Amino acid sequence: MERTTRRHFLRAASAGVAVAQLPGLIERALAVPANRRTGTLRDVEHVVIHMQENRAFDHYLGKLNGVRGFGDPRPLRLAGGRSVWAQPSAQHPDGHVLPFHGDSKTTRALTVDGAEQSHPENVHIFNRGRYDRWGHSGALHTRMLHYTASDLPFYYALADAFTVCDAYHCSTMTQTYPNRLHLFSGCNGGGTVGGDPQMHNYGEDETPSADMAEDRPLRPDAYRWTTYAERLQAAGIEWKVYQEYDNFGDNLLSVFPPFRPCARDSELYRRGRSWVSEHKAGADRKRSDGEQLVEAFRSDVAAGTLPQVSWIVTAADLSEHPTAEPSKGEHVTAQLIEALVDHPEVFAKTVFLLVYDEAGGFYDHVPPPVPPVGDYRGHSTVPIEGETKDYGAGTAEVAGKHPIGLGIRTPTIVVSPWSRGGFVCSELFDHTSVLRFLEARFGVAEPNISAWRRSVCGDLTSVFDFAGSDRAAALDLPSTADFRERVARSRAGPVNAIPATQVPTAQMPGQRGHRPLPYAIDIVAAVTPARRLRIEMINRGRTGAALSVHDNSDAQEPWHYTIGAGDRFASEQWHDAGPIPAYDLTLRGPNGLWRRYAGSLEAGAVAAEVLLLQRGSEGAVELVLRNDSVTPLVFAVAMDSNYPTTGGGTRRITVAPGQQVSDVWKLAASDHWYDLAVSVAGDAAFLRRFAGKVESGRATRTDPAIGAMRVTA
Repeated sequence: MERTTRRHFLRAASAGVAVAQLPGLIERALAVPANRRTGTLRDVEHVVIHMQENRAFDHYLGKLNGVRGFGDPRPLRLAGGRSVWAQPSAQHPDGHVLPFHGDSKTTRALTVDGAEQSHPENVHIFNRGRYDRWGHSGALHTRMLHYTASDLPFYYALADAFTVCDAYHCSTMTQTYPNRLHLFSGCNGGGTVGGDPQMHNYGEDETPSADMAEDRPLRPDAYRWTTYAERLQAAGIEWKVYQEYDNFGDNLLSVFPPFRPCARDSELYRRGRSWVSEHKAGADRKRSDGEQLVEAFRSDVAAGTLPQVSWIVTAADLSEHPTAEPSKGEHVTAQLIEALVDHPEVFAKTVFLLVYDEAGGFYDHVPPPVPPVGDYRGHSTVPIEGETKDYGAGTAEVAGKHPIGLGIRTPTIVVSPWSRGGFVCSELFDHTSVLRFLEARFGVAEPNISAWRRSVCGDLTSVFDFAGSDRAAALDLPSTADFRERVARSRAGPVNAIPATQVPTAQMPGQRGHRPLPYAIDIVAAVTPARRLRIEMINRGRTGAALSVHDNSDAQEPWHYTIGAGDRFASEQWHDAGPIPAYDLTLRGPNGLWRRYAGSLEAGAVAAEVLLLQRGSEGAVELVLRNDSVTPLVFAVAMDSNYPTTGGGTRRITVAPGQQVSDVWKLAASDHWYDLAVSVAGDAAFLRRFAGKVESGRATRTDPAIGAMRVTA
């Protein structure tokens, strides 16, 4: 198992950054007791939103044990039978490219650009859910590169100490601005605003920079809806943007009319437009080394004037954009956390969110959930207005209507006294989840968020344990040299290349604590008397669920379903194209929910069915084996060997004609996870396979099969 080793961390950044000693930073953070006055969300007094640039989840954290990363036991299957890891490409003689390690000790892995990130490009990659076109641009030598704990020692140690969100997706399938618009305002012109969603970095030249006059007015077609900062201001909630001068224009408030032009003596300017170097002169004003940003943040923490809500916008060189080294971002993140930990009375009541605006063209293996817009097949029981980009006649690749999101999975680590313990939270989130967390805590509503997004994306509260006891983890801290030398060593290495001999990536073994989630989804499938497979999706949970169904015969494109909390929907849409002699479908849902239904529809096929019932309070599942034929049937029920269970791994159960038998599997030994395959003797086509987790409302551990096997191509 890859671990980090004990020593102090991060002594110097790059040229111009003051030497920063951070001895025992994470240990000190773990030692701060939470501000437990009420044992509820009300105990949070400060939320710091530190959004960095352009990294994908697998690219950064896919190796981390316990998360749904490179050891995902049930990755998407591509047409032809290979897994989603093996992206078709002419860049390698194998005809596909697998993710590979970019070793920062021996190659230029710390300076590796991503690839095309536009909405048309992402729509092309997504391919209506097939997710098989990452290689069409010929950029897999950059897209498929990933890091390990040896390359990101501080972030892996931070994940060991606090909580990682492994189902946090960026908001849109595109570039920085549309994603940051969701963070700063709840939408990108769609949502409930009702406009045409902004899907690229239009307006980039309108963002204030070092050489632009402060009072230059915006174009007439600038963004005209209300930002969340304005709502906080109206409600009397203290807020502030801490921004460097040269920051890629990542402070999206600056392109909204109330902030531009904006009187320098106004509250909106002071909180949302001023730079941390506002009162510096000449070269000092334009410095972008992070020192002034951290100094301003630390000063407010020390003075007791840290706002209730803070956004951090770092300099371009520190933002972790693919053209900048991640080590610099680790450094500034560590310094910001250190500023809080040095004042434990403040850290005790603070939530620090490390998030990334988009994936930057880097690969992640989890297809983003989307609503069934336009001619995308499926159904939603909740409204999907505001989630569509209409290209009209367009081009061959992007003509018609396409979903704007969700986008590719991005890394997220939540640092607070209420998120300690090295946990994983697998609820579906996006950037609007941050605003909904602020809604829940401060009572300031954001009406721009669409109904679909509110249904399927959580509000981050499942990340935390506000009422439980304090936790601390025994950690070995990273041992790194002054990372300026690490960056220099990486820069001196050869350019990264796809390995000549490709080897599937193995994930670090071992489980982590797993936060309880609000999901309770039942899937009921059966062959009707008309010889059609009917699948009913029933949502008994507290939040909506985005599901997809894939045709394993590759004959039809995927279907996308959204089932709101308390809703249900039954579908036979795989029959819409005409009669089919057989079926083989895989259904996917949140938190590893997975079902496979295969069988023949020809006359004389076995008349059997299997239903899985979840027994959450008992930590068990019940299989109901039904025999609708005129002769006895022998069902073989097998639990995957990666899921320890009582009562044996395989059972053979005979069911009399016209009868049904209950078969209960207790799941305490597998932390409530299961993977059960059911076949029937005498019918090679019949298969029912059920995998997922039974939620009990209590924290457990992550899927034991993750990392227990090597992912194959």
